[in-house]
Amino acid sequence: MDKRREAKIRTALIERREHIQGELDRLQEEIRALGVAQGIEHGALSNHMADDGSNVWEQERILTMSNDLQDMLNQAHGALERLDHGTYGDCERCGRPVNPERLEAFPWVRYCIECQTIVEREQNMPVRQ
Repeated sequence: MDKRREAKIRTALIERREHIQGELDRLQEEIRALGVAQGIEHGALSNHMADDGSNVWEQERILTMSNDLQDMLNQAHGALERLDHGTYGDCERCGRPVNPERLEAFPWVRYCIECQTIVEREQNMPVRQ
């Protein structure tokens, strides 16, 4: 990979990482705000069940979004590490080069399209004991 293309990819990944971290920080502020609201109630449930349900739903929404963003942040970190180690663009499963168009669209991918399909299928299979 030429240095100009590598620099462009690195910049895009760093920008993505910073954007995701900003979103995670914003969600942390929302969690803190919900905690402050509960603190005003002295940690107790509010006087209205609908308010309690809304608070629980909001906390679950924030936690789900935070988990998704953390996964995305880990993907960006992983891609930057692969750039540093010279393995960026190689499928982590089969070792073949990942299609350049795929990398252009999703610079954080770890697998070629064939291996991505296999990995997703394996992740969705029930575990036998």
